[in-house]
This record gives sequence, C-alpha cells and structure tokens, in this order.
Amino acid sequence: MATMEHLAHDHPATELGPSHGTRVTRDFARSCQTPILVMPDDTPSHPLQTSMDIVALAPKAEVTRYPWVQPEEARQQAIQQVREFLQANRP
Repeated sequence: MATMEHLAHDHPATELGPSHGTRVTRDFARSCQTPILVMPDDTPSHPLQTSMDIVALAPKAEVTRYPWVQPEEARQQAIQQVREFLQANRP
C-alpha cells in the first residue's frame, strides 16, 4: 500500500483522468508515435471515455471492440486482434 501511495503522490493524474493508465497529457497522446492498442473498459479505474479520448488523440492508436470480454466471440476477436497488432508492430 505504501508503494501505491508513493506512486499517487509522485505521479499525480493529469487531465485525461484519475487512473494509473492515464498519466499522460493530451499533448503527449497527440504526439505519441508509438503504436497503441486500446482495449476499452468501463470501470471506475478505467472509464470508457478515457479510452476513447486516447483513441481519438493518439495518431497510431487502434481500438478493440467494446465490450471485448463477453460474449466469447468478442473475446476471441480481441485475442486475434492483439496477436495481429503485436505481429504488425514487432520491433
């Protein structure tokens, strides 16, 4: 728990939202040239709108369908998309 408090204190959330996955500015997201695969969720720590903001801002962002966990067909499609994304973006 001390580590989490340390991270929260030393790395405050920015304008994109309060979760640990959104610790970048909108300007950074706009300028990021690294391919990003966004797998949207809609929980308090990973709000759907934050995911969609990243997709809209980051020039090399791709997104899976939402929801992707259920039904099973959606989950299988997401798994395939992850494989294809990793293959296409292999260093």
